[in-house]
Amino acid sequence: MSAKTLSQMVTTNNTSVTKLDMSHLAPFHSPFEGTINLSMTAKEAISSQPPSHKGFLTIFQDESGLGAWNRRWCSVQDNKIYYWLYPEDEVNQNKQPHGEIDLTSCKTETVSIASRLDCARPNTFVLVIMAAAQPGDRASIITESNGKTTQTKYMLSADSREERKQWMGVLNKCLQSVQSWNH
Repeated sequence: MSAKTLSQMVTTNNTSVTKLDMSHLAPFHSPFEGTINLSMTAKEAISSQPPSHKGFLTIFQDESGLGAWNRRWCSVQDNKIYYWLYPEDEVNQNKQPHGEIDLTSCKTETVSIASRLDCARPNTFVLVIMAAAQPGDRASIITESNGKTTQTKYMLSADSREERKQWMGVLNKCLQSVQSWNH
């Protein structure tokens, strides 16, 4: 008598499956027939080394209706880019980040080099963030709001080609993780 293995590959696309069909086991005279009801929960496996990176980036920001490039100390943690004025501000418990970019709201699927039509600055890449509109959101050089959603286009520039590749690699890993679990 041969045994038939009952298996189901669990992926991010089928975590909502609640029944497993057993009809393909019938020829083997299994004591089981019909369906098995399932209850599954899924969570992202935490790797021993979650994507993280620290270093300087120059961020294009709206300042009083004008665009300005500001050099900031940045740190990728928990699918967010936090930025401070100086590296020592990150370790100072009394200093809050100057700002943050939430990658869980990122509309950009893959981080890539900015088009020369958008930005002539070398080693620049773009992140587009889409979030629910908040009271006080207003259109600016980098932000568009339609009353329901606000879209912010962040242009980030690394100091060198090698650093840009490192930043883009870490951010793409973060985005891949976020996208695979947010479907």
